[in-house]
Amino acid sequence: MVGLELDLKEIRKSGKKAFIIAIAGIGLPFSGGIAVAYIIHGGMSVHAKMGPLIVFMGVPLSITAFPVLMRIMAELKLLGAPLAKMVVPAAAINDVCAWILLAIGVAISGPSGSPVTPLYVILWGAGFVVFMIFVVKRLMERLAFRVTGREDVSERYVCVTLMGVLVSAFSTDLIGIHPLFGAFIFGLIIPNEGPFAQMLIEKIEDFVTVLMLPLFFASSGLKTNLGSIDNGRAVGYLALLICTAATGKIIGTVIVALWMKLSVREAFAFGFLMNTKGLVELIVLNIGKDLGIFDDQTFALLVLMCLLLMLFTTPAVKALYKPARDPVPYIHRKLEGVQKDQLRILACVHGTRAIPAVLNLVEACKATSKKKPLKLFAMHMVELTERTSSIMTLSRAVSMQNERTLHTSFSNIDNIFVAFEAYGRIAKIPVRLLSVVSELGNMHLDVCNAALEKRANIIIVPYSFYQREDGSIENLNPEFRAVGQKVMRNAPCSVGVLVDRGLWGEDQLHETTIPHKVAVLFFGGADDREALAFGVKLAEHPNVTLWILRFVLQQDMGSCHLLDLDEVTNEHEEKLDEETLASVQAFRVEDIPEATTGRSIYYEEHMYRSSIESVLSIARCADFSLLLVGKGHTKIGYRPTSERELESSDLGLVGDALSSACWDIKASVLVIQQHNSPSSLHNRHSHSSSPNAAINL
Repeated sequence: MVGLELDLKEIRKSGKKAFIIAIAGIGLPFSGGIAVAYIIHGGMSVHAKMGPLIVFMGVPLSITAFPVLMRIMAELKLLGAPLAKMVVPAAAINDVCAWILLAIGVAISGPSGSPVTPLYVILWGAGFVVFMIFVVKRLMERLAFRVTGREDVSERYVCVTLMGVLVSAFSTDLIGIHPLFGAFIFGLIIPNEGPFAQMLIEKIEDFVTVLMLPLFFASSGLKTNLGSIDNGRAVGYLALLICTAATGKIIGTVIVALWMKLSVREAFAFGFLMNTKGLVELIVLNIGKDLGIFDDQTFALLVLMCLLLMLFTTPAVKALYKPARDPVPYIHRKLEGVQKDQLRILACVHGTRAIPAVLNLVEACKATSKKKPLKLFAMHMVELTERTSSIMTLSRAVSMQNERTLHTSFSNIDNIFVAFEAYGRIAKIPVRLLSVVSELGNMHLDVCNAALEKRANIIIVPYSFYQREDGSIENLNPEFRAVGQKVMRNAPCSVGVLVDRGLWGEDQLHETTIPHKVAVLFFGGADDREALAFGVKLAEHPNVTLWILRFVLQQDMGSCHLLDLDEVTNEHEEKLDEETLASVQAFRVEDIPEATTGRSIYYEEHMYRSSIESVLSIARCADFSLLLVGKGHTKIGYRPTSERELESSDLGLVGDALSSACWDIKASVLVIQQHNSPSSLHNRHSHSSSPNAAINL
């Protein structure tokens, strides 16, 4: 698995700088390790041979734990930072050097007293590596080439690969090198392009990380006898090991980083990242213990050294390195009043279900961009976990974003991005690939930062909800709903939450001439005006007919109540509503329906008492494909059936009613919140001051 995480092509492309950094980061602490090995050999009466002791002492002091480093950088969101372009390849080279040094250490620590035997083992090991790279790698490339998608993966491919791992491990053990080296080399030669390597990780990582890895750490803990560190001299040796490893690694890296014109803070952050210790060091120490090179006290000291150095990495990097963001002029943060040639959409998806509906929204908006094409930013949201596949997804996504746009081969893009790529080529609009792999609690920050960077006018977020053809509801991933709510509270622009019931995305607008009826449910307020602005953009598509349904509150409320949701004067909001509706009231439906045919926009007024009952009756009776509604309203009538109806208002009163309605409603729903609307400001305030607010606007 460690070998699979490394990409030989990325290492080769990293150039001389990464190689120089890696060698400088290894050379200085390894030299210090030689001196420490002599001190410990004499002072602690270690009976191992001097040659193997130097190698097994120098390796844990000088190398970087690549798997642990990737996880730390993913958690700190540094994989997309400029520093990562040098850190990641240098750490990968460090990791490869560690395994080579491990093989040499095992070879020279054999029981044979002949000096020719280690040379014989090393030559056979080198021949094994050459054979794997030039013969077995080509066979694995052919095998991986057969796999074009995850559904094409046969169990026999997995069996062949795992048999290859075992044969490779057996071969290195037969040569006289540790079996782990063979398994690592086999993982290293598997091509990273395409879904094959990712699929292998997903197949084996649960077994490895849930069962085998905890057993390995438990075994390491059982071998570590902390009671052997029972005097001040042993503590002094521990301090010596920590100082040698930290100062050697950090100073060696900092010198090269300063030579490459990095700032002092960046150089030291670089040094602390390269000083990351973890799994690989423990593997080396365990092999050294099994070979009898370390006694109990030396082994315990080295394990403690690795743990203590690993603890310092994250806080040190947090304190030293904060990547600066270039300020970008960001004026058009909403749709209302935006010129036709300035539409920029950030479409977020976390699965394939919502893609057809999202693409139809984009296709309908495309007609509004005459002078400049609409700009679509397709963002794939992936939950960051401790799983290796999650880290690999993040690493590849960042590499793809840094080095090429979406218009590349499909080799290492998943199905979601293939869909957006294909649409971009067919529709002839620029599509930019974005990917966020983050913990669910912080994912909204990445989405909002992306919107800020790309100067989006609107963010489209799915509601993790899908209605099947039989009317049953499928909750795709309920945890992502909270992400959407946080995006609405913190977004730097307008937000649309798409509740996909299937009808809007059933037929793609760019492939068919089937007409779609879209309705804007207008009660009044900034969010409804934003929904109207979006609806007018959709109406410019030849296959879309827009119905603007204005709901006017009756004077006689009966048993219904009036809910005033805005904290600004209603007169001002009503004036803005009237000014906005003035441009569409010319499309009022006349008494004779035949006279109104051929239009793309229709305007109707409906008197109502209960907003929810009126909206649901229209949604059930009319054949609309998509309903647009604002999240908050200036004032609205409702029938208080239960307190829960108000307390669970994630999408506003009307939006929640439409999203939770029964199976007889087929129309998809897009709930829109305007940037800095009164409802959005109240929403932020209520969540910052009172997390249990009664109404979540």
